[in-house]
Formats: sequence, C-alpha cells, structure tokens
Amino acid sequence: MYLTRKVEVVLKNSEIVDKVKVVLKSKEILDSWLSSALEFIKGEQNIRIKVGGKEFVVSRWLYEDIVILFYKKEIQGLATEGDKLIIKTKIQDFLVDDVINEKGFRFLYEALKHGWKYKDGIVEKEGVFFKYVSGSVFEVFDGHAYDNIDVYGREVVDIGANVGDSSIYFALKGARKVVGVEPLPNVYALAIENVKLNHLEGRIFLINAALGSKSGKIKVPCNTSTYRSNGFSTLKSKGECEVPIVTLSEVMKQISESYLLKMDCEGCEFDVILNNYEHVRTFEKLLIEYHSKFTGIKYTKLIDKLSKDFHCELTSYEPYVSKEDFGLLRCNKIK
Repeated sequence: MYLTRKVEVVLKNSEIVDKVKVVLKSKEILDSWLSSALEFIKGEQNIRIKVGGKEFVVSRWLYEDIVILFYKKEIQGLATEGDKLIIKTKIQDFLVDDVINEKGFRFLYEALKHGWKYKDGIVEKEGVFFKYVSGSVFEVFDGHAYDNIDVYGREVVDIGANVGDSSIYFALKGARKVVGVEPLPNVYALAIENVKLNHLEGRIFLINAALGSKSGKIKVPCNTSTYRSNGFSTLKSKGECEVPIVTLSEVMKQISESYLLKMDCEGCEFDVILNNYEHVRTFEKLLIEYHSKFTGIKYTKLIDKLSKDFHCELTSYEPYVSKEDFGLLRCNKIK
C-alpha cells in the first residue's frame, strides 16, 4: 500500500513537472505566456494571448493545443497577418478561423499527418469530407477499425456516432440506412454538419440521446471539445444540458432490419447487453468496443452473454492497452 501510494505521488509530481515545462516553453511564442497560463489555470473559457505585440482572444482548447504542440515541436511558431493569427507547422501554415478557435487545432494537424488535405476549413481524403474532426475519424478511416464487414444495401445502428465518422463510413460503404445515436448536443450538431457535407442526409439519421437499458433523462455537458468527446461516458456524466436516454428497442423503430449494431459508448455497452439482451440478440452482426476500465465489469461477462447467440472475436488495441481494460468484439450470429 505504501509503495503504491509512493508511485502515485511520483507520477503526479512528474505530470506537474511536465506541465511546468510546457508553460515555460511557451515563452518562446507568447509575449503573454505567464498571464495566459494563469487564465487557463483559473478555468477561463477564453484566453488572452499576445503574439508579436498583438493581442488575440482564443478558446482554452486552442490555447492548450498551441502550447502542447509547440512543446512537442509539432508547431514551429506563431505569426500574425493583419488582425489574424497564423499557426506555422512543417506541413503548412494555418490561418486561425472560427472553427479552429472553437474546436482546437490538435485533430486538424493530426489529420494532415494522416494524409488528409486541408482547405477553406474542410479536411478531405479520397472524396470524404469533414469540417469537424475527432480522433475517431482516424480510427475509422485510417485505422480501418470497421473494415472487413459488408454493409452494402443493409441497415446499421451506430451507437456513439461522435462527429458522424462511423455513420458516414458505413453509408459510403453502401449501407441503405444508418441510425446514429450521440448524447453530446454540440457534437451531435457537428455530426449533422459533417453528414450534410458528404450529401448523406437521405441515408444517415441522427438522434441526440444517450443509450441505456431503461428510458429516462440525463445531464451532459452542453459544449465538449472534439478532443474530449471521444472519451466521454454517460456513466460519469454531469452538465447543464438534459438529453433523453433511449433504449435499443426505441432506436430500432427507425430501422426495418436488424443487421449491424455498432457500439462505442464508453461503458453503456455493458448496461445494454447485460440488461437488454433480448434486443441485442436480434442483430446479425455486432461491433462492440468495450470499456471495462470505466465499468469495473470484466469483458468476459459480455462474451459469456453474447456466446449464447454469437461467435465473437476479440481484437486488442495497441500493445500498451490491456484487453482487460479496452477492446473490440466482432460478433457474427450463429446460424
């Protein structure tokens, strides 16, 4: 117990040291490095920064991305052009517009490193367009998380739609209809814009709700950065915006066949599969990203439940992520 506590203290102190290093490094690009850091520490949503003698007001998301990416040598520096702020990188320079300011820069830059092209506020790759990007875009389109499953002409239920990436992916793969569920109001709104950008409004239908084994209501954050939206869980949710909790049976009223159920909802999969299995078992195929770390429930409980009707294969994530914590189950109905 003492040794564990000592390790925790060392790790915490190490994190503090790293944060101090990041702030001190920001002296090289921000005239206002100290006052800006203090505003961020106080929790201000808008941070005043001074670059080349000119003052700008940026979101806390963008401020955080700038100082961290500069520390990591991903950003080469900042410049000004009239009353505009320019972020300089090895790949290209970026004029900070409303989208970058509001949502941050980290994922946009990550998109370019994955081969996406950026122009006029839109990232594009092989005819796929996103105005708003999150980490799941790279998992789906670059990491090929949902490859090797044929959805052509079929219907898909997409739990955890995020910015619409997986719903768009399935629709572009030929799905006749995709019903996506996303609990965060602002992320849901971003998903709608991304769907429209790809002209898929006739095949993708989004619901702003959380999924549960019982209907109800839940409070969630009204405004979550796309960076943090990937790891958002309704199991530990708090916020000012109230959204409905819908059951799988309610979502299924929007489809005519139970073909593919994809779930990436940071823990809600345990509640739904263990407590509302009668509707889960009607699907032919399942893609379930499980999060045992959030629930404290072993992933084997899911496999035990699903094995009655499905043959499931476990795909682990990167080597440093234990399958005891996270993983992806690919399940096919036993004929």
